[in-house]
Amino acid sequence: MTAERRRPNARGEGGRLRADLVEAASRLLEEGDGEQTLSLRAVARRAGVAPQSVYLHFADRKALLVGVYEARFDELLDVLAGATGPDPRGRLRAVCLAYCHYAERHPGHYRVLFGTAGSPGWEPDEMAGLPALHLLDSAVRACTEDPAPGIAPATLCLWAALHGLTVLRRDRPSFPWPELDGLVDTLLAAHTGG
Repeated sequence: MTAERRRPNARGEGGRLRADLVEAASRLLEEGDGEQTLSLRAVARRAGVAPQSVYLHFADRKALLVGVYEARFDELLDVLAGATGPDPRGRLRAVCLAYCHYAERHPGHYRVLFGTAGSPGWEPDEMAGLPALHLLDSAVRACTEDPAPGIAPATLCLWAALHGLTVLRRDRPSFPWPELDGLVDTLLAAHTGG
Protein backbone atom coordinates (compact mmCIF):
# COMPACT_ATOMS: atom_id res chain seq x y z
CA MET A 1 0.00 0.00 0.00
CA THR A 2 1.41 3.38 -0.99
CA ALA A 3 0.74 6.36 1.23
CA GLU A 4 -0.10 9.72 -0.23
CA ARG A 5 2.73 12.18 -0.25
CA ARG A 6 2.45 14.35 2.85
CA ARG A 7 2.08 18.10 2.46
CA PRO A 8 4.83 20.07 4.21
CA ASN A 9 3.95 21.64 7.54
CA ALA A 10 2.83 25.24 7.56
CA ARG A 11 5.04 27.75 9.29
CA GLY A 12 4.98 27.18 13.06
CA GLU A 13 3.78 23.55 12.80
CA GLY A 14 7.17 21.84 12.91
CA GLY A 15 6.14 19.50 15.73
CA ARG A 16 3.33 18.05 13.66
CA LEU A 17 5.66 15.70 11.76
CA ARG A 18 6.74 14.07 15.02
CA ALA A 19 3.11 13.42 15.99
CA ASP A 20 2.34 12.13 12.48
CA LEU A 21 5.28 9.69 12.70
CA VAL A 22 4.11 8.42 16.09
CA GLU A 23 0.60 7.92 14.71
CA ALA A 24 1.93 6.15 11.60
CA ALA A 25 4.00 3.83 13.79
CA SER A 26 0.99 3.24 16.04
CA ARG A 27 -1.21 2.27 13.08
CA LEU A 28 1.46 -0.11 11.78
CA LEU A 29 1.70 -1.70 15.22
CA GLU A 30 -2.07 -2.14 15.29
CA GLU A 31 -1.97 -3.91 11.93
CA GLY A 32 1.20 -5.92 12.49
CA ASP A 33 2.57 -8.57 14.77
CA GLY A 34 4.34 -6.39 17.30
CA GLU A 35 7.20 -3.98 17.46
CA GLN A 36 9.67 -6.48 15.96
CA THR A 37 8.10 -5.92 12.53
CA LEU A 38 8.21 -2.12 12.71
CA SER A 39 10.76 -0.42 10.46
CA LEU A 40 11.57 3.27 10.09
CA ARG A 41 11.18 2.93 6.33
CA ALA A 42 7.65 1.55 6.72
CA VAL A 43 6.76 4.35 9.15
CA ALA A 44 8.07 6.97 6.73
CA ARG A 45 6.10 5.40 3.88
CA ARG A 46 2.91 5.34 6.00
CA ALA A 47 3.41 8.98 7.03
CA GLY A 48 4.08 9.99 3.41
CA VAL A 49 7.57 11.34 4.00
CA ALA A 50 11.07 10.45 2.91
CA PRO A 51 12.83 7.95 5.23
CA GLN A 52 15.46 10.52 6.23
CA SER A 53 12.66 12.77 7.56
CA VAL A 54 12.14 10.33 10.42
CA TYR A 55 15.63 11.13 11.70
CA LEU A 56 14.69 14.78 12.20
CA HIS A 57 12.64 13.66 15.21
CA PHE A 58 13.85 10.17 16.17
CA ALA A 59 17.47 9.03 16.31
CA ASP A 60 16.51 5.41 15.71
CA ARG A 61 13.74 2.82 15.91
CA LYS A 62 14.08 2.61 19.69
CA ALA A 63 13.44 6.37 20.05
CA LEU A 64 10.37 6.09 17.82
CA LEU A 65 9.03 3.21 19.92
CA VAL A 66 9.54 5.29 23.07
CA GLY A 67 7.50 8.07 21.40
CA VAL A 68 4.74 5.56 20.65
CA TYR A 69 4.97 4.21 24.19
CA GLU A 70 4.51 7.66 25.74
CA ALA A 71 1.65 8.61 23.41
CA ARG A 72 -0.24 5.39 24.03
CA PHE A 73 0.15 5.62 27.80
CA ASP A 74 -1.27 9.15 27.61
CA GLU A 75 -4.17 7.74 25.60
CA LEU A 76 -4.77 4.94 28.11
CA LEU A 77 -4.68 7.44 30.98
CA ASP A 78 -7.32 9.57 29.22
CA VAL A 79 -9.54 6.50 28.74
CA LEU A 80 -9.22 5.47 32.39
CA ALA A 81 -9.74 9.02 33.65
CA GLY A 82 -12.98 9.22 31.65
CA ALA A 83 -14.42 6.13 33.37
CA THR A 84 -17.06 7.14 35.90
CA GLY A 85 -19.46 5.43 38.25
CA PRO A 86 -22.17 6.34 40.74
CA ASP A 87 -19.95 5.58 43.74
CA PRO A 88 -16.33 4.50 44.43
CA ARG A 89 -17.06 0.83 43.67
CA GLY A 90 -18.88 1.74 40.47
CA ARG A 91 -16.00 3.96 39.40
CA LEU A 92 -13.44 1.22 40.06
CA ARG A 93 -15.54 -1.19 38.03
CA ALA A 94 -15.77 1.35 35.19
CA VAL A 95 -11.98 1.87 35.27
CA CYS A 96 -11.38 -1.89 35.09
CA LEU A 97 -13.80 -2.29 32.19
CA ALA A 98 -12.25 0.69 30.39
CA TYR A 99 -8.83 -0.94 30.76
CA CYS A 100 -10.09 -4.22 29.27
CA HIS A 101 -11.94 -2.47 26.44
CA TYR A 102 -8.84 -0.43 25.57
CA ALA A 103 -6.82 -3.67 25.31
CA GLU A 104 -9.49 -5.21 23.07
CA ARG A 105 -9.82 -2.18 20.78
CA HIS A 106 -6.07 -1.54 20.51
CA PRO A 107 -4.26 -4.89 20.71
CA GLY A 108 -1.12 -3.56 19.00
CA HIS A 109 -0.89 -0.60 21.34
CA TYR A 110 -1.54 -2.83 24.31
CA ARG A 111 1.26 -5.19 23.25
CA VAL A 112 3.68 -2.25 23.10
CA LEU A 113 2.62 -1.01 26.53
CA PHE A 114 2.51 -4.30 28.41
CA GLY A 115 4.23 -6.92 26.29
CA THR A 116 7.86 -7.81 26.45
CA ALA A 117 10.11 -5.55 24.43
CA GLY A 118 10.79 -7.15 21.07
CA SER A 119 14.17 -5.62 20.41
CA PRO A 120 17.36 -6.25 22.35
CA GLY A 121 18.38 -3.07 24.09
CA TRP A 122 14.91 -1.55 24.16
CA GLU A 123 13.62 -1.33 27.68
CA PRO A 124 10.63 1.04 27.78
CA ASP A 125 10.52 3.50 30.63
CA GLU A 126 7.97 1.98 33.00
CA MET A 127 7.59 5.37 34.67
CA ALA A 128 5.55 6.54 31.66
CA GLY A 129 2.75 4.24 32.81
CA LEU A 130 2.74 5.33 36.44
CA PRO A 131 -0.02 7.95 36.08
CA ALA A 132 -2.39 5.22 34.79
CA LEU A 133 -1.35 2.88 37.59
CA HIS A 134 -1.81 5.66 40.16
CA LEU A 135 -5.29 6.30 38.78
CA LEU A 136 -6.17 2.62 39.23
CA ASP A 137 -4.62 2.69 42.70
CA SER A 138 -6.69 5.74 43.66
CA ALA A 139 -9.86 3.96 42.56
CA VAL A 140 -8.89 0.81 44.51
CA ARG A 141 -8.06 2.81 47.65
CA ALA A 142 -11.41 4.59 47.48
CA CYS A 143 -12.98 1.15 47.93
CA THR A 144 -10.51 -0.44 50.35
CA GLU A 145 -9.28 2.58 52.34
CA ASP A 146 -5.78 1.06 52.37
CA PRO A 147 -3.49 3.66 54.05
CA ALA A 148 -0.18 1.92 53.21
CA PRO A 149 2.39 3.98 51.26
CA GLY A 150 3.18 3.17 47.63
CA ILE A 151 0.97 1.27 45.24
CA ALA A 152 -1.42 -0.94 47.22
CA PRO A 153 -0.87 -4.70 46.90
CA ALA A 154 -4.56 -5.04 45.97
CA THR A 155 -3.96 -2.66 43.06
CA LEU A 156 -0.99 -4.66 41.80
CA CYS A 157 -2.92 -7.92 42.05
CA LEU A 158 -5.94 -6.43 40.30
CA TRP A 159 -3.77 -4.98 37.52
CA ALA A 160 -2.04 -8.36 37.04
CA ALA A 161 -5.42 -10.10 36.93
CA LEU A 162 -6.84 -7.61 34.41
CA HIS A 163 -3.76 -8.03 32.24
CA GLY A 164 -4.01 -11.81 32.37
CA LEU A 165 -7.70 -11.68 31.55
CA THR A 166 -7.23 -9.39 28.55
CA VAL A 167 -4.31 -11.38 27.15
CA LEU A 168 -6.04 -14.74 27.58
CA ARG A 169 -9.27 -13.47 26.03
CA ARG A 170 -7.26 -12.15 23.07
CA ASP A 171 -5.08 -15.25 22.66
CA ARG A 172 -7.80 -17.85 23.32
CA PRO A 173 -10.88 -16.47 21.55
CA SER A 174 -12.44 -19.90 21.03
CA PHE A 175 -12.60 -20.56 24.78
CA PRO A 176 -16.18 -20.15 26.07
CA TRP A 177 -15.50 -16.99 28.06
CA PRO A 178 -18.31 -15.62 30.23
CA GLU A 179 -19.28 -11.98 29.73
CA LEU A 180 -16.52 -9.51 30.55
CA ASP A 181 -18.66 -7.60 33.05
CA GLY A 182 -19.14 -10.70 35.18
CA LEU A 183 -15.45 -11.57 35.03
CA VAL A 184 -14.49 -8.07 36.15
CA ASP A 185 -17.01 -8.28 39.01
CA THR A 186 -15.37 -11.56 40.11
CA LEU A 187 -11.91 -9.96 40.01
CA LEU A 188 -13.13 -6.98 42.05
CA ALA A 189 -14.66 -9.25 44.67
CA ALA A 190 -11.45 -11.27 44.90
CA HIS A 191 -9.07 -8.32 45.10
CA THR A 192 -11.01 -5.58 46.84
CA GLY A 193 -13.63 -7.51 48.82
CA GLY A 194 -17.39 -7.23 48.60
